[in-house]
Amino acid sequence: MTDAASADVPARLAFATGRLNRRLRSAGGVLSHGLLSALATVSKQGPLRLAELSQLESVSAPSTTRLVAELEGKGLVTRATDPADGRAILISITPTGVETIAAARAARAAMVAELFEVLEPQEIAAITAALPALEKML
Repeated sequence: MTDAASADVPARLAFATGRLNRRLRSAGGVLSHGLLSALATVSKQGPLRLAELSQLESVSAPSTTRLVAELEGKGLVTRATDPADGRAILISITPTGVETIAAARAARAAMVAELFEVLEPQEIAAITAALPALEKML
């Protein structure tokens, strides 16, 4: 690959992933991207304090408070006093939250499967081969 072609790869990847991300956001579901991201973080890393969630999601404390309030209002997370520090609150996912994440992931996977329908088998194989590197860098 030439230097010019190599230099173009990051720009092409950024463009392609941006377009894919926009498609995935429209894949349905009742949660915005921010809410779903926060919910997934609580599911994977939780229970979490608000400050920890803010840091992991790279959003301000007031934004995190609003996100958690909305998730709690939808029955997707609960707040409980941290047994290690009674002044702190821990955020945990509920069974409904787990179901919501599973449904969102299924909807997004279905959309990607639809996108694969226009590809040749060797193109799908190339994407499959690139997945470990993509997963590693993300």
